[in-house]
Amino acid sequence: MHKANYPFLFLILLILLSCGGQEEAKKEVIRPVMYQKVVPGGGTQRRTFSGTAISGTETRLSFKVAGTVESLRVKVGQEVRKNQLLATLDDGDFQLEYERADASVKNADAQEKQAKSSFERVRALYENGNTSLSDYESAKAAFESAKANESSAKKARKLARAQLDYTKLNAPVKGKVATVDVEVNENVNAGSQILMLSSEGDLEVNLGLPESFISNVNVRDGVDVSFSALSNQLFGGVVSEVSFSINPQTSTYPVVVKIEGDVSDVRPGMAASVTFKINTSDPNQPDLLLVPSQAVGEDEDGNFVFTLEADDDIYVAKRRTVNIGNLTTSGFEIIDGLDEGELIATAGLQTLLDGMKVRLYQN
Repeated sequence: MHKANYPFLFLILLILLSCGGQEEAKKEVIRPVMYQKVVPGGGTQRRTFSGTAISGTETRLSFKVAGTVESLRVKVGQEVRKNQLLATLDDGDFQLEYERADASVKNADAQEKQAKSSFERVRALYENGNTSLSDYESAKAAFESAKANESSAKKARKLARAQLDYTKLNAPVKGKVATVDVEVNENVNAGSQILMLSSEGDLEVNLGLPESFISNVNVRDGVDVSFSALSNQLFGGVVSEVSFSINPQTSTYPVVVKIEGDVSDVRPGMAASVTFKINTSDPNQPDLLLVPSQAVGEDEDGNFVFTLEADDDIYVAKRRTVNIGNLTTSGFEIIDGLDEGELIATAGLQTLLDGMKVRLYQN
């Protein structure tokens, strides 16, 4: 070939390569998307609410008399047995009062014995006609008065003994000390809380439920209970109390759940999650559809999803406005806008456009 033709051949080759690059650049890139089929939620929904573990029996203990705390025999978290001494008050004044009451009883007892002896002597004289009726009546009245004084003195002594005993605080039940609310040498009033005792093995969860849900909960309903501090542990529970009135401070209805099984690892005050299983089956209504929460987007036009419609061997993403219901553990309830069996995108909604061609992501 003549050397003069080389530039011409090189130009043709360059044009062909350029055309091929343009065709390759024009080749459309179809991105994969994760997807899921729309399915009905079934007849059971699961809803989880937060609560706090408490002791089923929390006993707030106090002295029945006022005084100065002399000793505290226990600490927070300590296990105590029934009738164990927990705290004492300075009993000096009460001891003195009891001794005075005891002395009064002894004095009244002596007077009662003397009046009795005198009455019996006068009665014998009266029966033999050796004394007057007035002397008899006077001796009888003195004896009755002495007996009344003795009885009153004994009651006062009994009260003084009780007041003295009230300076000692004993555990009414076996349990653990939850709080200690006073210090030694602190002056306390009668009825002021000294400490709180929690019974062992009797734990509950307190929580509040919204009015939209409370009608679905009944006493003896079974629930699942978990604690953030106890990973991988799931406890059974039973609803034991459902309040009839709302708590104005939280705008929720108080509910109490009794925890079942071994609760040795659970402590009062732990944050709990309580899952309720609600049967929504209604023969007159179809089951609501459920979609993953991440499949639902929201903008100024409302909530939407991207449906995936088949177009030959690829799919087209179509924006669809939907009306959502409650958010459950399985996702959003779809009240209107989708049909069972449709395919929807479940990730990357912010990168999808209405009408975009996509392919289904295969694991």
